[in-house]
Amino acid sequence: MLARQGFQMLCAIVLARILGPESYGIISAAMVYTTFAALFLDQGLSSALIQRPELGRRAAGATATVNLLFAVLVGGATVLLAPWAGDFFHAPGVTALLLPLAAAIPLKGLAITPRAMLSRDLMLRPVARADILAAAAGATAGITAALLGAGYFALAYQVLTTDALTAALLLAASRGPWPNLHLREVGPLLSFSLSVFFTDFLAYFSRNVDNILVGRFLGVVPLSLYSMAYRIMVVPVQLVGQTVNRVMFPAFSRAAGDAALVAAHLSRAMHILAMSVVPLMALVACAAPGLVQVVLGDAWLPAAPLVSVLAVGGARETIFYITPSLMKGLGKGKLIVRYEITAALVQVGGIVIGLQFGLFWVAFGLVAAGFVLTPVLLLLQSRLAGLGVRKQLGVILPAVHAALWASAAYLALGLAPLLPVVQLALGLPLFAAVHAAALFLFHRSHLKLFISQARTLFSRQENHAADPAKEEA
Repeated sequence: MLARQGFQMLCAIVLARILGPESYGIISAAMVYTTFAALFLDQGLSSALIQRPELGRRAAGATATVNLLFAVLVGGATVLLAPWAGDFFHAPGVTALLLPLAAAIPLKGLAITPRAMLSRDLMLRPVARADILAAAAGATAGITAALLGAGYFALAYQVLTTDALTAALLLAASRGPWPNLHLREVGPLLSFSLSVFFTDFLAYFSRNVDNILVGRFLGVVPLSLYSMAYRIMVVPVQLVGQTVNRVMFPAFSRAAGDAALVAAHLSRAMHILAMSVVPLMALVACAAPGLVQVVLGDAWLPAAPLVSVLAVGGARETIFYITPSLMKGLGKGKLIVRYEITAALVQVGGIVIGLQFGLFWVAFGLVAAGFVLTPVLLLLQSRLAGLGVRKQLGVILPAVHAALWASAAYLALGLAPLLPVVQLALGLPLFAAVHAAALFLFHRSHLKLFISQARTLFSRQENHAADPAKEEA
């Protein structure tokens, strides 16, 4: 995940630097649509394949058939809806870009079921290999196209290359499953899968309505500034949150009958997330003006205040990204739906209120709504895992406390009249040193635990060909 998202982030930064906010706004608007279209490729069936304890022999192939059929339909619909999308964002370039992106949608559909079956068996190394190679190839294709003058069509080169290689590698690694016509096998999966699909739909709506409203009412240039800041916000979600969740969803599913094990899984996951993400995003929030100027250029400086606000929200979002996996792993489909409805209402309310006052306040409204939802998430996790709210806060607060000390040191350095590059060069090691010192002085046991967890996380594991009894242990 680190490698895949790293290549994608590198490509996004290079494209933003080359194209500037105006052309990158076309890419941002097109991605809002394609992310929405991708929701309809799976209908939650991949989650159902992973969660279901027993699976029929032909179920995976039948699911692959359904996914592929929907992918072809969504690709065709994208071609028909492309002019409407251009009109919606008041940007004809969106229409032109969506046409080649429509060809990538069936390729995405081919990869869904193989990825689910490999994840079900915790065979994550082939998934990692496919994601890394495809992301590297896609980033190379996109950057090369941009340097050769392709403009915003560079995104199409990136996406088509990535999706084609991902599908090929995952199909080869999982040896299928090949589509079949035994569609009745899909029936037992539907009750859970539709709950997941509805949840994902609500989650998309609540997490993307800000991009939709900004693009519609403020224009593609503000959308490009906002989407770049938002992309930075979701970096820890994608790098750390999704990495942890890929393992924890099947792990929660297998531990569903053991409350103590579920609580232990949740505590460890929250600890890894908090210790990994809180200092990173605190640093980004403090260093946003210098980072934006040095990495993206002066044209992107208006995005710096948005980056600072959304970085704080990104830390909170990542820590509680584990909650949906906990609910899905324990088979609480109806509870997921109820929570996502609540979250959508709260977040959309914050965004709409902020939209009345300008771009910065859209970001502030989104982050504020997330913090309003935090007590709800703590109570849900306490109810499902038996891990009390006070214990959950005890897992999170050491990382927050140390990050506050480090942020104060970085901001104090900023009082000196330094060039942005110099402040970054001095501020990064200062932040890291103060953060490490605060953990060592005040939270030594948490620091030792995190070091132990990090060693385990990044150590090479034995193949699945190992002794099954040891694997179970």
